[in-house]
Amino acid sequence: MTGLKKGLIFTLGAALLSATSYAGTTLPNAVEVDLENMLATGDMVTARTTKGKAAFIGCGTRNLEGIDGELSSWAFCQARDVEEETVTCFTFNPDLVATVREINDSSFVTFSWSDDGEGTLTCTRMGFSTQSFYLGKQTKGNKERNIAAPDE
Repeated sequence: MTGLKKGLIFTLGAALLSATSYAGTTLPNAVEVDLENMLATGDMVTARTTKGKAAFIGCGTRNLEGIDGELSSWAFCQARDVEEETVTCFTFNPDLVATVREINDSSFVTFSWSDDGEGTLTCTRMGFSTQSFYLGKQTKGNKERNIAAPDE
């Protein structure tokens, strides 16, 4: 075997080994609520599996048919971090309401809000990223309840 062939085989083998070393990469993002900058971020799997802490993050929508038959839709986002900083904001903006449809159970969630000065928080930005590295090493779903006790 020539030196060139040995070099190519070595290079190919090293490339394959390095590729497998990245397989299953996780990127946990704990929930962070920044009340001063009005920003919340975190991934849903890390929030769900944070043991001993009651952290959560997510968004949802509601639809209501009025007496006149008109459909009214709104969305909300909410989060609480391990320091128990908590926020919930709402929006009637149809584009932001539609954005919530992009979320799923392994999404990274980010949202911002504004405060009208009277305690009404309006969601002004919502973003979701669904990537394999947000899944965590193992997702147990409802097989194990990870609800934190208040005194933990």
